[in-house]
Amino acid sequence: MKVLFPFVGDSIGGSHQSILELHRELYKNNISSCILVHQKGPLSLFLDDIGVNYDYLPIQNFAGDKPNIFLILYNALAQFNKIYRYVRQNKISIVHGNDLRVNLTWTLPVKLSRASYVWHQRTTMSISVLWRFSNVLADHFVTISEYVHQSLPKNIGKSKKTLVLNPFNIDIFFEQEVSRRHLNNLYDLPKNAILLGYIGRLVEWKNIDFLICCFAEYVKRVGLNAHLIIVGTGSSEYVDTLKQLVYELRINNMVTFAGFSSKPSQAISAFDLMIAPSDKEPFGRTIVEAMIQKTPVIAANGGGHLEIIKHRDTGWLYHHNDIEDFIAQLKEIVNEHEIVESTVQKAYEYASSKYSSTKHVENMINIYNKLWV
Repeated sequence: MKVLFPFVGDSIGGSHQSILELHRELYKNNISSCILVHQKGPLSLFLDDIGVNYDYLPIQNFAGDKPNIFLILYNALAQFNKIYRYVRQNKISIVHGNDLRVNLTWTLPVKLSRASYVWHQRTTMSISVLWRFSNVLADHFVTISEYVHQSLPKNIGKSKKTLVLNPFNIDIFFEQEVSRRHLNNLYDLPKNAILLGYIGRLVEWKNIDFLICCFAEYVKRVGLNAHLIIVGTGSSEYVDTLKQLVYELRINNMVTFAGFSSKPSQAISAFDLMIAPSDKEPFGRTIVEAMIQKTPVIAANGGGHLEIIKHRDTGWLYHHNDIEDFIAQLKEIVNEHEIVESTVQKAYEYASSKYSSTKHVENMINIYNKLWV
């Protein structure tokens, strides 16, 4: 059996971290797997930096984030021979797609090459003829949460879809003092400030502007020595919009845009509190990473967050876009130390038992074995 993980390569996110963990675990189980990128950029640089080998198959024209049926058909036909030959020449048994653009481009040539295709759905699916058609091309669908699972088209039978929780290395733990000192050296953060953090892609639906407004209102009311660090990358236009908002709220010296981090867990371990402000998060990978690092979490009460956090038991939830509720939860976390210690310990135990890499790879190998006949 040989499994291929193709990626566009123009970004780095939770899907890449999950597949890298699966890639390592498959190796331990004597299953051959390979990562492939279509564009040199953030992902290839990251893989080079951590010493992970990958193949390069240059393709520039993808179906896009908002595809239409004509563009998809054109792109699949235009790239058909290149992808078909690669799969056949490299004797790929299973192609495991984790990106919408990859799924839409690869499924047809893989199907005709007689390899199997695993479509890993990491966002909710919209209801359209396009998604119902995906059932014809993919051999199996994998989802990352019940929230995503329920969005799959109804014509995908139960035997053809599986909910598999994302994998995490629960053995990696960073000491907060060491991590905080590392961040302080990188960004010259104020000493003794309460450090609030966001980590993830900087895109509009993540609701980072709301987080910035809440932070500004909180420090205005409380006068607390606090600092917000935003870790992640996005389009220059959106990042500029966020920076302009920070300027208008007059909190320039209280907010740091840190850019991309190759070690998200280490960054999270430096936070006194991590915030997840989107109510449409398909899962919430950084929340689990925070739990493993024993960093308290406050999150919007929507999407996949509701499957991970039990309010005031494994974290804190606030009503989406409700500044008053957000500030109320934040005050409790800052002031009630005994409650926080109890909550982060429960969260750590919960995450360690539920999101291990071992369970994830067992589930994925079972799916692969059913397809590899």
